[in-house]
Amino acid sequence: MSDKVILVTPPDDILVDGLRILLVDLDNNQTQMLSDALTVISKLPTIIGYVWNSTYDVEWLLDKKLKSNLIIFNANSEKDAIIGYMAAQSNSYYFGELKDLSEVNKSTIADVHELKQLLENTINKYGI
Repeated sequence: MSDKVILVTPPDDILVDGLRILLVDLDNNQTQMLSDALTVISKLPTIIGYVWNSTYDVEWLLDKKLKSNLIIFNANSEKDAIIGYMAAQSNSYYFGELKDLSEVNKSTIADVHELKQLLENTINKYGI
């Protein structure tokens, strides 16, 4: 595992190269699943995790969406407009039930194995 997993929250940003993952309103179980998946990936690059929850600034979230290689969001969040917007992104994947938008985005994450595969594929895609 890399020696760097950097978590960034509003209003901050970071100027370090690495795989940038936007984490939108994840609950404790989802965060733990992400941690577990990162732990078992060999040759993990530096990971920058932009962590946003519903009490944070939306402008920051939109800026980090533009900078991120991957978006992982909680479809069960109460922020329906944010979830709809994240679901429309081609690099977004989600935990939970997307409800009406499940036909638009079928990129659900069911377990740690699927999340590990997603992370490995993203690392390989971007050559990070």
